[in-house]
Amino acid sequence: MRSFISLVTLTLSAIVATAAPTPEAGELEARQSCPDVQVYFARGTTEVGTLGTVVGPSFSTALNVQLVGKNVRFTGIDYPALVSGYLAGGDAGGARTMANSVTSTANSCPNTKIVISGYSQGAQVTHLAARQLSSAIQNRVVAVVTFGDPYESTALPGVLQSRRKTFCNIGDLICTGQPIILAPHLTYGSDATAAATFVRARV
Repeated sequence: MRSFISLVTLTLSAIVATAAPTPEAGELEARQSCPDVQVYFARGTTEVGTLGTVVGPSFSTALNVQLVGKNVRFTGIDYPALVSGYLAGGDAGGARTMANSVTSTANSCPNTKIVISGYSQGAQVTHLAARQLSSAIQNRVVAVVTFGDPYESTALPGVLQSRRKTFCNIGDLICTGQPIILAPHLTYGSDATAAATFVRARV
């Protein structure tokens, strides 16, 4: 009888051990879902959706063309993009969302190349997010790309300044800190290929 009970106990233990996921298995599954390149992009003031229309879609398309063969995930930051946010120097909540997203990806996807980017107020958000990253997380960000950047003359923290590419057109007063939108501020979609080329060289 004791032998039978022992046999049943051993069998049940084996079933439980087989069914229960190990930390290693869970970690492996998470890493398998990681992209080769993760881009976090913040749209400009009053733009619709999370990618907007001026830069986001064309930049995403250009990256997929330039990085053919790589798994590229292009994620728009969900934030209000209100005029009040721009006038305040960038939406704080959007910056926090971007910084938290970057940190989460850096911690869970050790081989993923991370890019942060933004247009207009989205560029402000990108700057604010960069300041919230630890030095270790900053090192995981391979490129920072901004368009129509109100903070064009403001350096990024740590290593990020040397990994930065900013597109500011002649005549774009937003880049000079003036809250006036003229035609040059609305044409950055034409820089999508150049921006993607910059990223490609770093991933």
